[in-house]
Amino acid sequence: MAKKIAEKIPTWISRFLLPEIRNIVKEEISNQLKPIDAKISALDSKIEERTKALDMKIDEKTKSLDMKIEERTKALEKEIISLRNEMNEKAKALDSKISSLEAEISALRNEMNARFDSIEKRLPLIERIALLEARMEKIEKQIGIH
Repeated sequence: MAKKIAEKIPTWISRFLLPEIRNIVKEEISNQLKPIDAKISALDSKIEERTKALDMKIDEKTKSLDMKIEERTKALEKEIISLRNEMNEKAKALDSKISSLEAEISALRNEMNARFDSIEKRLPLIERIALLEARMEKIEKQIGIH
C-alpha cells in the first residue's frame, strides 16, 4: 500500500510524508486492535471462569467416583479374602478326608492281605477236607446211606 502511494507522490514529498503516513496507519491499526484485544481478554476471562467451574465439578465427580471405586475395591478384596479362607478350609477338610480314606484303604489292604495269606495257608487243609468229604460221599453211596 505504501509503495503504491510512493509511486504517485514525488520523491521529496514521500521522504517526508511516508514515514508520517506509516505512523498514522500504525496508530490507527493499534487503536482498532485495542478494543479487539480488550474483547478477547474479556472472553478469555469468561472462558477461564467457566473452565474453573467445570474443573471444580469434574474434580468433585472424580473424587466421588474414586471413593466409590475404592469402597467397591475394598469390598471385593474382603470378599476375595473370605472366599480364599473358605476355599483353604475346604481344601484342608478334603485333605483330612483324603488322608482318612487313604488310612482306611491301607487298613483294608492289610486286612485283605492277611485274609489272603490265611486262606493260602489253609488252602491245602481245605483241599484235604474237600477230598475227604468226596471220599465220604463215595463211601456213603457204596454203603447206601444216601
